[in-house]
Amino acid sequence: MQKRILILGGADIQISAIKKAKELGYYVITCDYLPDNPGHKFSDEYHNVSTTDKEKVLELASKLKIDGISAYASDPAALTAAYVSEKLNLPGNSFQSISILSDKYHFRKIQQELNLPHPHYYLINSVDDIYQILESTKLNYILKPADTSGSKGVCKILYNDYLNCNIQAKYNEALEYSRTKRIILEQFIERKGFLMSGDFIIEQGKIIFMCFGDVHFNNNINGLVPRSISLPASCNEEFFEQVKADLQNIIDRLDIQTGVFNVDVIKNSDNKPVLIDIGARNGGNLFNDIISMHTGIDLIGLSMKQCVGEKIHFAYNNQILGYFAHNVIHSSESGIFKQVTYSSEIKPLIIYEKINAKPGDKVYKFINSSFRIGLILLKFNTFEQMHHILSNIHQHVKVELK
Repeated sequence: MQKRILILGGADIQISAIKKAKELGYYVITCDYLPDNPGHKFSDEYHNVSTTDKEKVLELASKLKIDGISAYASDPAALTAAYVSEKLNLPGNSFQSISILSDKYHFRKIQQELNLPHPHYYLINSVDDIYQILESTKLNYILKPADTSGSKGVCKILYNDYLNCNIQAKYNEALEYSRTKRIILEQFIERKGFLMSGDFIIEQGKIIFMCFGDVHFNNNINGLVPRSISLPASCNEEFFEQVKADLQNIIDRLDIQTGVFNVDVIKNSDNKPVLIDIGARNGGNLFNDIISMHTGIDLIGLSMKQCVGEKIHFAYNNQILGYFAHNVIHSSESGIFKQVTYSSEIKPLIIYEKINAKPGDKVYKFINSSFRIGLILLKFNTFEQMHHILSNIHQHVKVELK
């Protein structure tokens, strides 16, 4: 009997998962509140139900008698997927565990309990709290909503400049993006080298595969919103063995049993990994696509199989199959979109391109991930070429405004 999978969302970055589930022979249902999303034309069935409305998705899933549910590349939908899978006894993880991972304050508490490296953190109730912490510690901080993703509402506050920046406005913006109206202040940790982002897969409570890349930012905007991830990452195996051990510690503590998760990590001044965030879903912006190209491991297919409770099997020998990156097409200022142009050097390296904006559309300064204009995937000849081009990406990818 054909298995039925409900994929929460039909955005362009979820098409790979929808197509893969179809390829595996599953009956694919998609839902969100955007019927024009491009992924829906690839599914067998679409329903206009918001992916963050847990009760309505539960009602839909129950009615459709699904075998599994996926929040592929969607942080907001991860809680819904856990809620529905728990209520209907489908493959997945407990709602409580995913709720902890999805809340930055509770995640920091878990790190603290497990004695893992983490920034000092505070739950903020007012702007006065921020001033008091800055004045008493004289340190730099990151202000962020406790429960959002994609760098929405996130900003850096520097102690030597805090009197000149509008902290009230920054606090209000963070509050606006928080569904639960909870804000945290985290000590800013100076990292050594790149922020690294990776996906890892858990089967029967154990990490069985992980892959990391270096994250690149547009420092001319705010240096907080990732614009690119390149594979492989710069750090050595010893560092990532410690990352794996720290992740497994958290997984054991929360009794997480299955799924693909996304994690951001930095190296601190003591050369220790600091886990910044764990997302209870596959990495976005076609990250799993380039992981598959880079490693030969079909992470998307494995993820879809897990969602419907199938056993997964694969062999991996740490062989690198090439140098790959994704790059988010974005604008450094708001305006009316005209076109994207590429240098002659980068054109032959592009293996995928999707531009969502049309000429005449309003586009916005890239201060959070929702303001992306499009996406390209790149294959490079060498590690050095990859980093040289990505470090100078503004010379190779230009967004022209009218």
